[in-house]
Amino acid sequence: MSTIALYYPWMRFRNENWLKLAILTWDSVGRIQPRLTMDVDSELVTQLRAETDFLFGVEPSRREIVAVADVFGEIVELGGDDLRKRFSWRQAVEDASGERAVSGPRADYPGLRWVHAGQSGPKMTPPLLSSFEAADLAVVVYEDDAVYVGLHPALARIYLTALADVVSRHRALAPATDDVHSAVGTLDRLYELLLDEDVAVPAIGDVEGAYIHLAVEASIRPDHLETVPLDTLIAFRDRYGGELAAFRAHVASLSTDLGTIAAIEDPVVAEKHLQSVYNAKTKPQLDELRHALRALGVESGTGLLGIKVDITKSTAGTLLGAGLAATGSPAAMAGGAALAVGSYVADRRKARRAAHRESPVSYLLAVDKELSGRSLIDRMRRRGR
Repeated sequence: MSTIALYYPWMRFRNENWLKLAILTWDSVGRIQPRLTMDVDSELVTQLRAETDFLFGVEPSRREIVAVADVFGEIVELGGDDLRKRFSWRQAVEDASGERAVSGPRADYPGLRWVHAGQSGPKMTPPLLSSFEAADLAVVVYEDDAVYVGLHPALARIYLTALADVVSRHRALAPATDDVHSAVGTLDRLYELLLDEDVAVPAIGDVEGAYIHLAVEASIRPDHLETVPLDTLIAFRDRYGGELAAFRAHVASLSTDLGTIAAIEDPVVAEKHLQSVYNAKTKPQLDELRHALRALGVESGTGLLGIKVDITKSTAGTLLGAGLAATGSPAAMAGGAALAVGSYVADRRKARRAAHRESPVSYLLAVDKELSGRSLIDRMRRRGR
């Protein structure tokens, strides 16, 4: 899987917890965004853009929007009447009567989703715009030298998903979404999606990315995710890049199981299957790693405290005896014991690092210890002492 994602179908993130998980999942995330789009991002997104290069904008090339327009144009020509019945923009406006989601001229058309089609980074070709308008599938609004195409929400989702499908393929990006039923791979089956009401639509577009999300959620206990500061997430991601890469390789090894799940169209059932794979394949390795580290005196992030407590009387006696046998004097015995304890601690540290390196799920353990709500509370308590 690509380590760089393309967010779709919308331009603005709708779920900040999803975005926080994305920081722990991908190296960076792009979104299809015209250059001159007004900045109405949330505070979290604005901070993320200002402090990191994690988010970046993608402008579709002419070749990409033409590829989508060619297929959509043929379908509009063949099935205009059926499309109008399913995706009438007038019906969407009527159903949303009384709502006012945006300002300016677009406020007269509540309930529609808007696709930028102006000169700067357009997402739709002028010929397709004209075809949509002629077929009564779209209303066009001119606002501040920009052109916006208003579509029925379902039609807009399918169109933008098809565009993301083309862009992600051409640029080797992993499609990623927080929107239910926006699976990619749609361009080749666009006719069925638009005109067949019974067509099967997979619930998950990038099943490997979704699996990583689920595994990280299981570790950080999402009830506390909103309390984790953005700075902490960024620092954590930078520190554990190697472990994340190893975990991605573990997820790639599950391709057969995840490939089966990718065809499921019920989002609830798809998530159940993802959870089942996690319980059967990933969680046992995580539990084994926890057990191995616990045997090395590492419990709940206590580090060397755990090692010190783990030096039992029998162990200490063995170390003292070794020092005495080597020197024959109490003073030398004390020095020898100190050296032996120091060597013991060093050996445990090496064993701990080896356990981390050898486990492909060590990333999840790091997430659990450093970003869980319990760990954060413990840190605050320690600071208050």
